[in-house]
Amino acid sequence: MVDRKKPVDRIIVLKLGILNLFTLVKREYFPPKLIDKYIFSEFIKTFLGTLILVIGMMLIVQFRGEQKTFSVTKQPTYHILLYLLYTIPGILTFAAAPGVMFSVCFVIGQFNANKELVSILAAGVSFYRAVSTIFIFSVLLSFIVLFWSQFIARPSNNLAANELSIIQAGTGTKKDLVYQLHIKGKEGFYYIYWYDNKEKKIKGGFNYVKINSSNVPEFVLSAQSAKYNSEAKNWLLEKVEEIKFKNDLTLDSYKTFPSKEYVLPEEPEYFEKPIRSLEQMNFWELGEEIGIRKGKGMPYGELEVERQSILEKPLMCILVAIIGAIAGASTPKGGAVASLFLTIVVILGYYLLYATLKSLGDNGGINPVLAVWATPTLFACASGYLVWKFNL
Repeated sequence: MVDRKKPVDRIIVLKLGILNLFTLVKREYFPPKLIDKYIFSEFIKTFLGTLILVIGMMLIVQFRGEQKTFSVTKQPTYHILLYLLYTIPGILTFAAAPGVMFSVCFVIGQFNANKELVSILAAGVSFYRAVSTIFIFSVLLSFIVLFWSQFIARPSNNLAANELSIIQAGTGTKKDLVYQLHIKGKEGFYYIYWYDNKEKKIKGGFNYVKINSSNVPEFVLSAQSAKYNSEAKNWLLEKVEEIKFKNDLTLDSYKTFPSKEYVLPEEPEYFEKPIRSLEQMNFWELGEEIGIRKGKGMPYGELEVERQSILEKPLMCILVAIIGAIAGASTPKGGAVASLFLTIVVILGYYLLYATLKSLGDNGGINPVLAVWATPTLFACASGYLVWKFNL
């Protein structure tokens, strides 16, 4: 006989569990205990100071990287200031995890060096309870980073790119060119040397292979350049070689023309480079671009890698908080130097491994999902091992 009370019982158990959890959190953290306020205040001051320092350093790096362009631009100075201002949200996204790692490692290391950690443990407060406010903050920060990256940093990157394009106007920088594009069209394949977005003209070499319904080449066009006529809806090719084939792939005809007009399935927009770079597109826009590239027969590994990285970066805030807390408590001397050294080692190790796998994912060497998530999975296992081995 079927027990009809089970679903109701499970709902009751779930409600009781949520209620007990709420009661536990309220009892432990509301009102905030003195130890929680003390540890978190020390941590948050260090964290905010670290962010300010990183922002300043990264702005200097950004300025030095574009200093040559800034020195020759004819645009007003405020465009340079706006460009630097719009890069700050992206810097904050990058700096969040290293900032957490250094701050928690430094603060806990200082408590350990000053014997304050010993006093806390002697009072009957466990280590993980003492630093729990930092862990809670790192979880909240991970959601903030996800939101910030999606809706603030990436649109801000777009504004920064627009300001940079204004600054570069007239400096000889070729931003509106697409070089050596191999792309699948509706009825064949295009091989072009470079495409000028501004002039809507293919220069340096244009090759088109028309494929029939039997997947056999029907004809090949080779030209020095191709200019689109928007009124006639056709392409004007210059210095053209036209080769036609029979069904058995034997040569049907070979002709040359100084110039000739052709009606091709694709318009200029098909060859344009993406209006925005990967860092300027959010999760859903990257998905749309992946669909477009699939339709064109173009590789899209770097797009999927970037889309997965949007979800991966927030998780890092939690992992480095755990590693940093245990590392700080395990450092006998504590101090800024030891904390900075541990932060550099952990963050550098993370990014080196991540960058290596990301490069493989971008180039199709490994699956993009594996390329992004292998590193945080490895560090998550390391964090779990440290929690298991570290008994305080």
